[in-house]
Amino acid sequence: MESELPKTGLAGLKAHWKDDLKSGFNISLIALPLSLGIALASGFPPIAGMFAAIIGGLFVSRTNGSYMTIAGPAAGLIVVNLTAIEMLGEGDNVAGYQYALAAIIVAGVLITIFGFLKAGKLGDFFPTSAIHGMLAAIGVIIMVKQFFVAVAVRAHGHEFYEILEEIPIALKHANPEVVIIAIVSLLILILYPKINSKFIKAIPAPIWVLAVAIPMEFAMDFEHEHTVLFMGEAHKVGPQLLVHLPENIADGFVLPDFGKIAYGAFWISVVTIALVTSIESLLSALAVDSLDPYKRKSNLNKDLKAMGAGSSLSGLIGGLPMISEIVRSSANVTGGAKTQWSNFFHGGFLLVFLLVGGPVIDHIPLAALAAMLIHTGYRLASPKEFKHVYEIGKMELVVFVTTLVTVLLTDLLIGVGVGILVNMIMVLLKGSSLGNLFKAKITEEIQNDTVVLRMEGAFAFTNYLGLKARINKHSDQNVTLDLTNATMLDHTVIHHLHGIEDDYKVAGKSFKMTNDSHLNPVSEHPLAERRSNVEDFKVAWSERDHVLGKLAKENGWKYNPGSSMEIAKWEGIGILTGNKVLRDHNIMTKRIGNLELTIADVKLNPAKDHMTDIFDLTALHIYNLNGIPDFVLQKEQLFDKVFDRMSTHDIDFESHPEFSHAYLLTGKDEEKIRSFFNDRLLTFLEKNPGYHIEGREGELFICSKSGTLNKDEIKELITFSEGILQSL
Repeated sequence: MESELPKTGLAGLKAHWKDDLKSGFNISLIALPLSLGIALASGFPPIAGMFAAIIGGLFVSRTNGSYMTIAGPAAGLIVVNLTAIEMLGEGDNVAGYQYALAAIIVAGVLITIFGFLKAGKLGDFFPTSAIHGMLAAIGVIIMVKQFFVAVAVRAHGHEFYEILEEIPIALKHANPEVVIIAIVSLLILILYPKINSKFIKAIPAPIWVLAVAIPMEFAMDFEHEHTVLFMGEAHKVGPQLLVHLPENIADGFVLPDFGKIAYGAFWISVVTIALVTSIESLLSALAVDSLDPYKRKSNLNKDLKAMGAGSSLSGLIGGLPMISEIVRSSANVTGGAKTQWSNFFHGGFLLVFLLVGGPVIDHIPLAALAAMLIHTGYRLASPKEFKHVYEIGKMELVVFVTTLVTVLLTDLLIGVGVGILVNMIMVLLKGSSLGNLFKAKITEEIQNDTVVLRMEGAFAFTNYLGLKARINKHSDQNVTLDLTNATMLDHTVIHHLHGIEDDYKVAGKSFKMTNDSHLNPVSEHPLAERRSNVEDFKVAWSERDHVLGKLAKENGWKYNPGSSMEIAKWEGIGILTGNKVLRDHNIMTKRIGNLELTIADVKLNPAKDHMTDIFDLTALHIYNLNGIPDFVLQKEQLFDKVFDRMSTHDIDFESHPEFSHAYLLTGKDEEKIRSFFNDRLLTFLEKNPGYHIEGREGELFICSKSGTLNKDEIKELITFSEGILQSL
């Protein structure tokens, strides 16, 4: 964690405008195509997405309660937007659009009221498995509906299962030129994360999609109406397959129609938009807080007020509702932003694109936008989502699948409600009493400088708010949770308690749980539910465990095949910025005098609202090493040589030109860094290139590549660490 917090307000603009401007520009490039695609998938004109993103940047950034989030339209709201148009329009989507705008305005007012009522804390009530089940269902719906756009065939059904049945017919009548653009766009999105090039990664994946798709549509002459024959069938190709913005931006303003305000369907739309927007915004803000290198905490109630007001303002001129969008927000953290001015700049750049970029935007193929949304939908509902939930516990999987299926068969509100109900029933079946279901039984006493909270009975998502309120009451003191009489902690509670533990560490306070040996986990996952009436979970050794266990024994290390939540050693590391450290596992440890060495597979997630991007990074951590300055040492690539010199000072050594040519070495205290990198260490690094090394007071972090290392690579890492220690 950085020692000095960034300034805010105008002082923050003056101090950090370069970092925020750069990040805001990059985020605007990501937001441009996604905003257009989300609007079209929602049944709105494409400019509606631009309106929401611009207002989210220019207005919400000045009024919200977070530090790093980006406000704008999101894929998670596509289903509620489209449902509102279809319900209120009753077949007339033009009229439905105006009725939906009215619902968005009223929903925004309701969200603002939530903020004034301090409903931000309700983000902690919803069970995580039910929320992820809802998001997975949204992902499935997006994929199915956007498939028809990607093949240029219209779906005629209204219910999900009716549309699903039309897929084989759509495949038979697919437009070949549109399909080619969609497939190429999807391939770019799939391959982008696998390409290890700073030049490629400097440009967001959606822009690469447009950079390829627009020339393709020019080559296929989408600007002019014509017919393509394929397998004996004629397919129409023309401007209708491209994005269209009005020539005069003012023509894009559409006034809402409150004519359906007395109808039940209107209020169903209002409540659905308000709840989904609020839940997603709260969860996104909490996720981004966990990524913030400065560990700042959002004012969730203020965030709700700003998001509600922004959504109402957007709906007033014809735009979509908005949330704190997690993908763009995590990219904002990774991009080095410091304050909400990056959100403001992102909105400003989008306004410029709208005013002067119309001729380019009008050449974006709808198939390319559909591919982006299909990719987003897949990430929400991928098999990795199911695997991740199953690893936590069978109860979590039941709630997840129940919510997903119910949403697909009914709607979002009913689906989430059923998921919550099923979770409540399972909590009761696993030992909670009705009296304990919503009431947290806690007594407290003071022991020296510590508040001891003695917990009794079962603690689940249903009574967590009471537990959190009691903990928050003592936020300025050391707190210990005594679990002697606790019978259960469910996954949602454990997840939140670990978050509170992190907050206390940042504040320099102690927060710990004691007397919990009788609470056994139901799975290997460190956030798994723990109960007193189940046998202790035994970790089954995998093939990798046997290989690493043997390797550890041969080299004098200890091996633990399980998982750990003691992840502080991995947090705050530059190469991991923008990713949430979930846990470490497959852990090898060794002590050399006072030094503590750990090699582990660190499980990371870019803190998105899905688990598809979870990955492991095998890394080495050395603790208790004196005289370590703060520095980052990485392989220097051509992109670094050409561009990074403009903003980054590379510390070179004239006596070691080979080292200076191969590595990019950065850090604040150059004198201390030069003193640390002695001749012996520089010579060793010249002979053993390819490792990424970061230093901070008393600690070294070393890794060689993204992903898990095999036996031989870990053996090389051990040898490298020994060489480093001998060189110091």
